[in-house]
Amino acid sequence: METVCFMSVCGYQVAVKGIIANFLGNKGIALDVDGVAHYLKCSHTSYKVQMKKLPSGLVHAVLILKLALPSNTNNDGKQNRFLVITKDDRDIRPLFFRHLDEITEIPLHPSWTGWLWNAFKEQEDWLTEQQTLAGDFKGYLFDFHPTNLQDLISGAIRRKVPEIVKCMKYNGGNADGTSNRA
Repeated sequence: METVCFMSVCGYQVAVKGIIANFLGNKGIALDVDGVAHYLKCSHTSYKVQMKKLPSGLVHAVLILKLALPSNTNNDGKQNRFLVITKDDRDIRPLFFRHLDEITEIPLHPSWTGWLWNAFKEQEDWLTEQQTLAGDFKGYLFDFHPTNLQDLISGAIRRKVPEIVKCMKYNGGNADGTSNRA
């Protein structure tokens, strides 16, 4: 069984509503893609569903895990999981940083994005690449431990890791924090 993070369905209204209702009713759905059978099930976290009637008379429904939405809060109150979905590889890391910065109380600097991405990849189960059955979307599920993240960052500061400490570099001025520049 595969868990769905994002699903888009288009067709006649009755069929689309039936597919979504069956899926959300924890019955899941079976799908054949290029001769390979896939059995899709609901995630244990909640979804947001949007439906829109198209000018053609057909209906388009999009179902997405709430973990992918800004300001998400898991059912258990923890905010240490989020999902990033995009079509453009260039958006993945900036979206990752923006979500992480939004949900953590740890002060983060945008210049740390690459270092943080690699740190998440090195930790067991902190970054899981999601697979797509149709289309060219990329998805990544992040599940981290805030205390462990804080320890990683603190350790990098103590070791003076260049990617982390370069934003703290002294750029001139007086010892009291003021500058002689006008």
